[in-house]
Amino acid sequence: MDRKALADTSQKLRELLLEPDYACRWQARIGRRQAHALHQSGICQVLAEYMWANGLESADDELLPRKLKDRVYRALGGNSLSLATLRWFTEAFEMKPGDTATLLHLTGSAGAGGTLIGARRALVRPGVLPPRRHRTVSLKDCHRIGPDGLPESHRTVQVIRAEEDLDRYPCVFDTDAASFRVVRGGRCGEPYAVGDGLYAVDILLNEPLRAGQATLVEYETTFWYRTPPPPEFRRATVDRISNVDMRVQFHHLRLPRRVWSSEWSALDAPPAYSESVELDAEKSVHRNYPALDHTVVGFRWEIARPGR
Repeated sequence: MDRKALADTSQKLRELLLEPDYACRWQARIGRRQAHALHQSGICQVLAEYMWANGLESADDELLPRKLKDRVYRALGGNSLSLATLRWFTEAFEMKPGDTATLLHLTGSAGAGGTLIGARRALVRPGVLPPRRHRTVSLKDCHRIGPDGLPESHRTVQVIRAEEDLDRYPCVFDTDAASFRVVRGGRCGEPYAVGDGLYAVDILLNEPLRAGQATLVEYETTFWYRTPPPPEFRRATVDRISNVDMRVQFHHLRLPRRVWSSEWSALDAPPAYSESVELDAEKSVHRNYPALDHTVVGFRWEIARPGR
C-alpha cells in the first residue's frame, strides 16, 4: 500500500484498539483496565494467543509475544503494515465486520471498483447466477500464500467469448472471507449468496458483447480466512478451455515441505493423479495446460508447522 494508505490504516487501527470492545482484550493481558494509551506487550500477547490457537506458530514458542514486538511497533507506528499482519489484528481481536471493512478500504484492497463480501455478510442477499452465455478462451491464475501459510490473494486474467449477448460475467467464491476488485474490463456488482455456502459477484463489462465477440477481464481477490482452508488451489472446468496457466506463489517465511501437481475427477473426490513438483527460484510452482475439458486440476501442498 502507498504511504497515505499505510498512514491512514495505521491510524484507524490505533483508534480501534482503544475502543472498549477491543481494548478490554489487551488490557486484560496486562492486568490493567481503562488504560488510555496502547500497551504493546498486551497487544502482542493477544496476537500470540491467536496464532497459537490457530496453529500459525508453535505453541511451544513462549518467546513469540516478544518476537512480535517489532512487527506490532511498525504496524501501529505507520512504518510497515502488510495485509497478513492486518489480518492477524482483525482475527485476533475479532473485529466487527464494519471495522474490518473500514480497514480494508483504507489499505486500498477494496478500492475503486471493489467490493467486500465477508465484511458485509449481513447485507449480502440471496441471488441467482445469470445464465451461462460465454466460453473462456484463455485463463491465467496466480494464487499467493502469505507468511502465515494462509491464502493471501488471487489474481486472474481471463479472455471470455460471448455465445449470446453478454453484459456481465459472474465470479463464484466458496468463502465469504474475501474482498474482490476488478482490475480491467469492468466493474463490480453487488455480492450475493447463491446457496450451499457459495457467494458470487458479477463483473459488469465495460462494453456489452455480441455473440462471437471477446474481451479480457482481470480481477483480484484478497482473502481473510478465520478457519484455515485445505492447503490446495484447484480450478474446475465445465467446458473446454485452451491455454490455462496456473501458479502458486509461496511466501519465503512459510515455504511448503512438499508440493504436488494433481488432478481430481470431481471437487468432492480424492486426487486421481499426483506428481511431486519443486519450487522454482521465485519460491513458486507453475504449470501450463494447453487445454482442459471437464476436469479439476491444481496444486496441493504440505506446509511445515512452525518451529519444525
